[in-house]
Amino acid sequence: MTNLDITGDDRMLRKKLREFKCLTLKLLRLKDNAHSIALGFTVGLLINFIPSFGIGPVISTACAKIFRGNPFAGLVGGVSLIWAFPFFFYLNVVVGHLFFPIDAAAPSTDAVDTTSEALGFGLQIGKAFITGMFINIPLFGILTYTITNSAVKKYRGSMLSFVQRKWNI
Repeated sequence: MTNLDITGDDRMLRKKLREFKCLTLKLLRLKDNAHSIALGFTVGLLINFIPSFGIGPVISTACAKIFRGNPFAGLVGGVSLIWAFPFFFYLNVVVGHLFFPIDAAAPSTDAVDTTSEALGFGLQIGKAFITGMFINIPLFGILTYTITNSAVKKYRGSMLSFVQRKWNI
C-alpha cells in the first residue's frame, strides 16, 4: 500500500464520520418528545431486519410516520444500521433454525430429484428466516426503544454538548 491509498481511505473514513456526526446532531436537536424520537428511531432501525431491496430508508420514514414516531428519527434509524443487514439476515435464519431445523442433507447425484430438493431446501430456509424475523423484530424493538427513550430523556443535552464540542472530526 502506498501513502496515497492510506490517505484516500482516511478521507473516506473521515467523510463517513462527519456524515454520522451530522445525523447525530440533527437527531439530538429534534424539537420532539423523547417517546416520538425513540419510536421513530426504533421503527426505522427494525426495517433492517426485513429485505427492502434498496428502499429501506423510504420505508423507515413512512413506517415511523404511520406509527406516530418522528419521521426523521425513522430515517436516521433506518440508515444507521443499513450496513448490518447481512448480519440481521443471518440472525433471522439462526433464530428461525432453532424452531424449524434446516435439514442440510448431502446433495444427491440424481438429476431427477435435484430440483425438488433445492426447492424444498429453499422453503426450509425461507420458513426459518420468516420465523426468526417475527421473533427478532419484537425483541430488538423493545430493547432498542427502551434504550433510546431513556437515553434521549436523560442524556439528550449532555450528548448534544459532547457531539458538538468534543467530537472533533
